[in-house]
Amino acid sequence: MLHHKEKSEGGEFLRQEDQFRSWVEKGGSSKFPVASGRYHLYVSLACPWAHRTIIVRKLKKLENVIGMTVVDPIRDERGWGFTDEKDPINGFEYLGQAYDFSDSRYEARVTVPVLWDIKTSQIVSNCDDDIMRMLNSTFDDFTDSNLDLYPVELRSGIDEINDLIYSNVNDGVYRSGFATTQNAYEAAVHKLFETLDLLESRLSEHRYLT
Repeated sequence: MLHHKEKSEGGEFLRQEDQFRSWVEKGGSSKFPVASGRYHLYVSLACPWAHRTIIVRKLKKLENVIGMTVVDPIRDERGWGFTDEKDPINGFEYLGQAYDFSDSRYEARVTVPVLWDIKTSQIVSNCDDDIMRMLNSTFDDFTDSNLDLYPVELRSGIDEINDLIYSNVNDGVYRSGFATTQNAYEAAVHKLFETLDLLESRLSEHRYLT
């Protein structure tokens, strides 16, 4: 398994695209039909992207519907491993084995979170945004939580602010910290703090960003 090239020729940090983007859906014709106990979440407590899915799973009271395993907090050259907490589903030693099971040609970096289909032994999604949205609504028949974290009437505003924060803040700190040229660093830092000022201004007038 190869490591994704995370630097451009200009010294900018380049985040790899999520390559598993399937969806758990209601209905018998779906490749990944909604069911209790069928899906498992692999996360790292060291990863802020994984934390988003952990929080939604908790808020939606899905602990008994979707299992969860925490990988080691530190990666070695083989990627995320299972030492402190054994993998109860497949007995994997490394999360990279889940990627190999799902696609033997996968050559990019192994990332968390991962939503795993126990029945077919393959990854449903490694996209935290998609996983959060699935947890928010797809499994509602199995929980008594009526919380909606992505209401229809607010989705356009949520998507807009999410794109801004993701590009300039969430990913911005990576592009600042991992820049290898001064120009790339200054461009990322400028955009990061410009966006933080914008968010601070909005929150000074409103309780929520959307």
